[in-house]
Amino acid sequence: MSLLDVARDALKDIPISEIIRERLSLALDQCADAQRQVEGFKADNARLQAKLEIVTSERDEAREELQRLKDEHSEEVRILRMVEFRRGKRTGGKWQAFCPKCHLPAGEGTSNSQRFAVCSGTCGWNVDITSSLESLIPALEQGCAS
Repeated sequence: MSLLDVARDALKDIPISEIIRERLSLALDQCADAQRQVEGFKADNARLQAKLEIVTSERDEAREELQRLKDEHSEEVRILRMVEFRRGKRTGGKWQAFCPKCHLPAGEGTSNSQRFAVCSGTCGWNVDITSSLESLIPALEQGCAS
C-alpha cells in the first residue's frame, strides 16, 4: 500500500468538513498524477540514455573511420616555383603538378617559346616555368622547396 493510499484511508476517518476533504482528495489525486508522470519521465530518461549510448558509440566509430580514411588518403604537398606538387594514393605515389588555386591537376602549355604551367580547370591560373614540370620532380625528391 502506497503512502497516497494510506493518506486516502486516513482522510475518510478524520472528522473534517466536506470542502476540506474534497480539496485534500483533489491534492492527493494531483500528487498521484505527478507520481505517474515522474515514473513516465524515468522510463523516458532510461530510453534516452540507452539511445545516447548507441549514438555516442556510432559517433566514435565514425570518427575512427574518418581518421583512418584521412590517414589512408593523406598526401604529401610541396610548392615549387609557384606550382603545387602532390604525392599520395590518388597520384600513384608519384609527384604530380596541381593548381595551387583550385587544386585540380595542372598541365603544360607554351606560348611564344615560353613554357607555362596551367590549370586543367576553369580558374585561369597559370605561371611561367622555365623548364618542364617533369624536370622539377628531382628537386622535389631531394626535398628542395624553393
